[in-house]
Amino acid sequence: MIAIVFYAILAGLIVIAAFISNRLIKIFGWSLSPNKFFLLHAGVFVGILCILFFDHIIGAIQFEYICHRKVMVKLEPDWINVRRAKLEIKSVKLKGYIVPTFCSNGKYQDIDSGKIFLSFIQCSREGGILLKKISFNGDSGGSYCTPKELPDIVRATNVEVLLEKGDSQ
Repeated sequence: MIAIVFYAILAGLIVIAAFISNRLIKIFGWSLSPNKFFLLHAGVFVGILCILFFDHIIGAIQFEYICHRKVMVKLEPDWINVRRAKLEIKSVKLKGYIVPTFCSNGKYQDIDSGKIFLSFIQCSREGGILLKKISFNGDSGGSYCTPKELPDIVRATNVEVLLEKGDSQ
């Protein structure tokens, strides 16, 4: 069923591209060979797709830049002395981006001393406007990025056990 809907939308976009191409030929009075006529149709079709997914494409480019620049993890050398911990996560919406983008600042704090022994920043974004509208399974086409070292550090420091000890007391 989904394939039928997809092909119907694709056929509709091809018809729209052909209509726009024919209007351009009439408006400008062009006389095109069959090869150039096909390239005009293909170019208009690709242009329509780029316009429809413009916010998603730009959002993905901006998000790659954010992931490269903002995502980080920091482990303090005295983490070995921590006996109980708590986690605090604060999410911030970044301004100036086409697609809504959020970065979460996570801090693991030693309950006994009050010092932060592990901190990280991870980011996520939503999908573009069109992808939100046509998503069938509730997925909006968004993505997230975390520091690649974070899972290994969390496993090595045994943070889950520290959090359980912090919650129990």
